[in-house]
This record gives sequence, C-alpha cells and structure tokens, in this order.
Amino acid sequence: MADADFSVAQRSPHPHPVAAPGYGKRTAPDQAPRRRGDFAHLRPREASIAAFVDRLPEGAAMDAKTLAAHLADYGQAACRTALRRLSEAGHLRRVTERIKGDGGSWHWVTRTYFSRTARDDGRPSWPVARRLRPPASGPRPGPPAPSGPAPTSSSPPSAASTPV
Repeated sequence: MADADFSVAQRSPHPHPVAAPGYGKRTAPDQAPRRRGDFAHLRPREASIAAFVDRLPEGAAMDAKTLAAHLADYGQAACRTALRRLSEAGHLRRVTERIKGDGGSWHWVTRTYFSRTARDDGRPSWPVARRLRPPASGPRPGPPAPSGPAPTSSSPPSAASTPV
C-alpha cells in the first residue's frame, strides 16, 4: 500500500473550476509539507480523492458534483461519501458562518478547509466559525427553558445532557 500511486485521471480536459468568491477550498494553517504517504492510512477511494483535493489551488470548487465531473473513477455519491469520511478522518472541516451580503442582507455560508495533516476537532489549529449577527432590532428569543428540575451537583448527569 505504501507504493500505491493515488494519482487520478481527469474526465474533463478543462481546468478545475473556481468556486464563488469566499467559497471553495481553503488550506488549513500549519500543515506538514506534502509527502508521498500523506493519505496512506485512508481507504483507497478516500486517499485518491484526498490527493486530488490536496493538489487543487486555493478557492477551487470541491463539492461532490464538481469532483465527480473531474474524477474518472467516481460518481457524485462516491465523492459525497469520500468527503464525509475525510471529514471524519480529520482532513476536512466545514465551518458555517453568517455573513453580510452586498445588499446588506445576512446569509449563511459554509467554508471548507482541507488539511493533509489529520486533525481532530479539538485542536486549536482548525479555523473556528465567526458568527456575525445583524444588529438587534428587538429582544432575541432565548433557549427554551428546561423541563423538569435542574440537576444538582451531587446527582449524575442525565443521558440528555451528556455530549454525544
């Protein structure tokens, strides 16, 4: 497996499309230099797609549909599954942010960060979402009030309050 070449033939002779400004591939900070075995710990399909995404330029579109159009061996469903598994393995992170558009309206965008160095979600080296909110025009509704008695410090946490 260490000698496997994960280079992928492209379907399209055209260059890879660039995503809309603010979207597309973003390289995570503090990565190790590119090496031959960067993705050897992944399944062959995920390793192949990760190697392809790693070579894409900053801002390139990397959604499942676009990847499937450029990768000869995989369709959209395979690319979608591979992107999910790359996220689970710590190579891909999607961060949702609320930003102000050109017309002054607010909308949600998802930024996609890729790292050839696997990271867990707890590492501070992953970019964090900046949640920008419009100015408050009135009272904001708070979280719903918990039903039932509040847990005391001597009682064990309930199953609903434990992180999943």
